[in-house]
Amino acid sequence: MNLAECVETHALKFGDAKAALISDDSGEHWSYAGLNKQINRIANGLLSLGISPGARIAVMLRSRPELIFCSFAIFKTGCIYVSINSRLKEKEIKHILKNSGAEILICDSSVISLIKDIRDDCKELKHIVLYGDIQEEGAIKFSELIKGKSDNYKVDPNITEIAAIMYTGGTTGAPKGVVLTHAAIIGNSLAGSKRLLFDENTIIVIAMPMFHIGGMAAGAFYCFLNGATMVQQEFFNAEKYIEAFKKYRATVIYGVPTFYYSFNSLPESRTKDFSSATLGFSGAGVFAASVRKSFEERFGVKVYQYYGLTENSPGVTVEDPLAPERNYESVGAALPGVEIKIVDENDNELPIGEHGELCVRGPYLMKEYWKNPDTTRESMRGGWLHTGDQGLIDEKGNFYIKGRKHDMILIGGANVYPAEVEGILLEADKRINQIAVVGVPDERLGEVPRAFVVMGKGNKCTENEIIELARANMAHYKAPRSVVFMDSLPMTSIGKIDKKLLQDKGGC
Repeated sequence: MNLAECVETHALKFGDAKAALISDDSGEHWSYAGLNKQINRIANGLLSLGISPGARIAVMLRSRPELIFCSFAIFKTGCIYVSINSRLKEKEIKHILKNSGAEILICDSSVISLIKDIRDDCKELKHIVLYGDIQEEGAIKFSELIKGKSDNYKVDPNITEIAAIMYTGGTTGAPKGVVLTHAAIIGNSLAGSKRLLFDENTIIVIAMPMFHIGGMAAGAFYCFLNGATMVQQEFFNAEKYIEAFKKYRATVIYGVPTFYYSFNSLPESRTKDFSSATLGFSGAGVFAASVRKSFEERFGVKVYQYYGLTENSPGVTVEDPLAPERNYESVGAALPGVEIKIVDENDNELPIGEHGELCVRGPYLMKEYWKNPDTTRESMRGGWLHTGDQGLIDEKGNFYIKGRKHDMILIGGANVYPAEVEGILLEADKRINQIAVVGVPDERLGEVPRAFVVMGKGNKCTENEIIELARANMAHYKAPRSVVFMDSLPMTSIGKIDKKLLQDKGGC
């Protein structure tokens, strides 16, 4: 079983008669046959570098078609796709390259100066492939990699079990590599897409980041497994999204709650712009009922909630569009094949309606955290993935998110882990004595980070200095938006920083 088989299958079925992928940014179209040929050329180019099945190949590209091409070419060769967020900074990238043991990095030429600074520390990295016009000594141009390569390549469905290592932030610091199999991703994507009524007639506009499993699953995986059409945009802009939706007569809206907030903010004259839509769905965060109802009333399109996490490939629960009644507070019931339960702090299962931690079990779970057996054992206690998300399950099996066991911050659909931000800032500026980062409410993004800082004796710093320091050392979306300076941080009775108190009282 191999993810790339779905493109081959639909290339044989549709040939050039049906669009598989459309870049709204460039206007380029790829039929299923054309997409398959492009993937094959890249697969043959990668093989020419001497790689073998099981080798890790990292991709650090922006959310453009070449990211889709490269990921499916990697699947096809039996190598393991390692996704890197193109917004990350040097320290974050180095950790992923070293931890994964990537032998090849495919990246935009615009980041080569950053990559050059860390290459010597990544001993297993043999080749760098650059997409773009810049030529760099010791690197291979993407155009040269595929030049003259055959567009024929027959996938071996049994060549490898592992499809991808997707890195997700950790509550204890550095990102963890979530190891996902072909079978798990295919099974989960089919279950999720069928619940959301995907078929060959589906056309979806995607402006979500493709480095993340959420964007990749709802976009490339859902579409190519069903013979549907994906319209891709690199960045989200409400006006631009709607124009693409109208142009291509799209049928499905997908985004994070922030997208729908933006649609609601458009002039009333845009009310009819989703007239071709059959439904919408929203992932990566709890969708405020008021925003969802406002969108549905104004645009006449029902929007359903989706809940998932990288470790489950990723879908866990999805609202059913065919259900006879709506529930605006729930994120839906478990997908077919997925088991969910709520447990207390001692892992005892709780009765229906009681709050606790959500645990997940089923065929779509990750294989492990890459090179992290201790965290794998802890997270998978008793064969159940302990998600860290708090909530309850009702008598109909619907799940309600009530918070997070750990203090992850969700910013417009992007996960930010305070421990990582705190560690980077403490290392970057030795004047900082203590720091605690928490999420505070934001109307547009849901949450944003706020840093509470205790400076070392005799040291001073401004709010702007801390914010700029953060932006210089990490992806900008992770950086605190505000800073509160304190003489000391509040502590719990067992000597831990009381982050709940910081959130409740704003640090005052």
